[in-house]
Amino acid sequence: MTTAQRPPDPASYRGQHDLLDSFVLGEGRSDSLNALRRYFNEDATTGRLYTGRGFERLEGGGDLPHVRNCITSADVLALSYLSITHRLPDVAFDTMVTYADDIARLLAELPVDIDIHEAAWRVYATTSPAAELHALLRRCGGTNRWVTANKLLARKRPRLLPVYDSRVERLLGAPNSFWECLWTWFDGDPQRVDGLRSLRDEASGIEDISLLRCLDVVLWMRAAGSHIDTDEPG
Repeated sequence: MTTAQRPPDPASYRGQHDLLDSFVLGEGRSDSLNALRRYFNEDATTGRLYTGRGFERLEGGGDLPHVRNCITSADVLALSYLSITHRLPDVAFDTMVTYADDIARLLAELPVDIDIHEAAWRVYATTSPAAELHALLRRCGGTNRWVTANKLLARKRPRLLPVYDSRVERLLGAPNSFWECLWTWFDGDPQRVDGLRSLRDEASGIEDISLLRCLDVVLWMRAAGSHIDTDEPG
């Protein structure tokens, strides 16, 4: 096993893991449950409807058998549900034309029917197809569109790859690698998976939403706090 493929040390993310535990299993659990209910339904406090509630669901999802290994117009449109609107035509052209073959090849190497807690670390390693695809997608529609890349990956593999943006980055204290941070958290204790599944079940009506996406929403709603603007997760 190469150094790049070796599982990361969870001790490097102890602070982030403690924070995640508090949101899913600890004193912040009630707030997390309320966040999921507010996000996927009408916010009873503000009356707001979050467009991001349809990100994973638009046209049945980006991981359906006939579209899972390509970027479609629905995938690009779904980005706007999470407030990615800048140069979307350029994103569409690059993902659906310029780099379409490379994207299809790399997507075909990514698992579809497993969750992050079931995946081996090699899926996320710096030499993996996922890492190569992330680097490629960052160039689509610009030069360093890392948030757009994360959202496209989450759309295509919602059980495996997380949405990640600058708000969540700040909330978690800018971990060295978000993929490492989350993978080691899930890998470290099966109670964490059970805790997320329990939150999803109690929120009701979102059984079709991946556990990873539920965690994303919890983190983003926490990061956003009470500030209401046009931003969405990611």
